[in-house]
Amino acid sequence: MLRVISSFISALGGTSIEVYEWKESDIRKARLPNSPNFRTLTTKLPNLAFNGWSLAHAVVKADFLDQRNLTMPGLGFLFQACNLIDCSKNTIQLQAGASKALNDFSSSGLSGRIGQGLAILYGHSLGLKFTAHLKAHVDSLQHGSNAFIHKNEAMADFLFADNQKTILIESKGSFSLKTNDPTDIKSVLKPALKKQIDPWMGYLQPSPTNGYVVYSCLREHSWCPSAMFVVDPRRKGEEKGYSPSTPEQVMRENYGAWLRAMGLPRAAERLVGKPQTETAKRNAGRPEATDFVVFRYGGRDLAVPYAPGFDFFRCYCGVPAIGIDLFVLKAISEAINTHSTSLNELLAEFRPPEPEEFMNERTSRKTISLFPDGSVFGLMPEGPEDLQSILL
Repeated sequence: MLRVISSFISALGGTSIEVYEWKESDIRKARLPNSPNFRTLTTKLPNLAFNGWSLAHAVVKADFLDQRNLTMPGLGFLFQACNLIDCSKNTIQLQAGASKALNDFSSSGLSGRIGQGLAILYGHSLGLKFTAHLKAHVDSLQHGSNAFIHKNEAMADFLFADNQKTILIESKGSFSLKTNDPTDIKSVLKPALKKQIDPWMGYLQPSPTNGYVVYSCLREHSWCPSAMFVVDPRRKGEEKGYSPSTPEQVMRENYGAWLRAMGLPRAAERLVGKPQTETAKRNAGRPEATDFVVFRYGGRDLAVPYAPGFDFFRCYCGVPAIGIDLFVLKAISEAINTHSTSLNELLAEFRPPEPEEFMNERTSRKTISLFPDGSVFGLMPEGPEDLQSILL
């Protein structure tokens, strides 16, 4: 089965999805004019390009960002997607009949996960490297007089960050919207904007620079092309927030989630630095020496946790590897072991992958996805390897 999954992802090659941006003012209207014209209401942006490995990478990352998700994160998506996504077209599509193949609950769950993955890829296209799950992020903030007053309200999915600013993104997904119907699209974008973006633009301190709603609709080949719809409300003045949020904390949660995906939950707790219970603090413990297999890819050293049977599974089962750039891993190690140094400082000289390295053009058949934060997902190349021990 794992070989089937790997073959499926590799076969997807390079694909894309159409992207349309809406004016915030139109989304906020009580209603659109009669017989609204989709072309005049939206601006066509360049297609979002990606391939099977980068989409799978993004879905796995989204799954592990949300610590409440305990149902086969990442791998479960791959098992389901094998029979649903059409790999043979230049624009991503659903297999014929896929929209009816699942019951309503399963379909909405899978479309939502794919929507989250595509939202992460869209965030990367905006130049954003680091991602935190907003619910987990708010829970991780230090207790203060009002820090948790809003945590039970509806939230956006993600808080993205670069080195200086933060941006909210709420993702939506659908397998059932057959056409670019303006009224149907607005009915999804408007409540997400009002209930999940607007409040949190004010609750976080400092206020995020932008807040996006990203609605991804995958369609069968008999319908019109799959499309992504985006609305982008900017911050209006300086609003006083309640929960002190920093890019540094977003960075730590970004890498903490990926350490969990790599099977290193205790290292993740040590990196994030704010376990929520005494049990979690005890379980986190002191840094431990961890062995990694390091291999070369595109001029980079990439590290994957070593485990017994590693060579057998790589050679005979085609198991996708979950790893990280060695430079980033060493920065994480230093951040865990020297609490006075920020990850932002330690990664100042890190060279993120160029777009062609992690977006993968249509003509390539690369089997590794490299994200701009240095995380890695895919099949390891054959060749010389090194074994290194890192304190995490």
